[in-house]
Amino acid sequence: MDTGKHASVRQAHGPTSRQEWRTVCRQVARQRALQEARRAWHLDGEQPVPFNHRWEHVQEVVGLALRLAAATHADADTVEAAAWLHDICKLEAEHSVAGAREAEAILRQTDFPAEKIPSVVAAIRQHEGLFRSAGAPPLQPLEAAILWDADKLSKLGVHALAFQLSTHHAAGKSLVERRLDVERFAQTVLQRTVANMNTEPGRQMAERRYQAMMAALAAWAAEEAEAAPVARQ
Repeated sequence: MDTGKHASVRQAHGPTSRQEWRTVCRQVARQRALQEARRAWHLDGEQPVPFNHRWEHVQEVVGLALRLAAATHADADTVEAAAWLHDICKLEAEHSVAGAREAEAILRQTDFPAEKIPSVVAAIRQHEGLFRSAGAPPLQPLEAAILWDADKLSKLGVHALAFQLSTHHAAGKSLVERRLDVERFAQTVLQRTVANMNTEPGRQMAERRYQAMMAALAAWAAEEAEAAPVARQ
């Protein structure tokens, strides 16, 4: 029996044609992101999505991954394909494993170089998690290390702060609650993320973005304090 997932893959690249891989990857990623967003916001019918968090994330990861690939002389095609497809199975358990499996099936029906598909699969399979074991060596192949770094860089910085405040998780919370949520996440999780970056360019970007993020949160807290009620004497 057909599932929505398999139907969407066939719709993206047709039953027999071998379409241009970048177009197919982008179409599949965008469609899955929209499905996830509509589910997250509990939308019915044609209600507009307030914020398509997954699509914003995927587009940023593609750009970051290509930047890191250029800096490390990694294979740009492998990195880009993996970046577009890394979260297509985000709603499934062990989404990296499921995503890697489906990415392989998708790419084999396009003009993507067949010899590069195993590296795409390896990269997607290893990208899950916000930090790795202490002292763990860089992921292999290099393209897997780059996807991991790019995926995590998207969660660091002032841009990431705006992203986190726009998702459905922040709905209904006060500004103070939103700031405290992000602060806790940054201090307990993202600090470890920075320490676990695989590549030197990724590590440099992560450190800079983390510092900018914490500075923005500190400025936010200071402005909150300025607006706090003054105690009567």
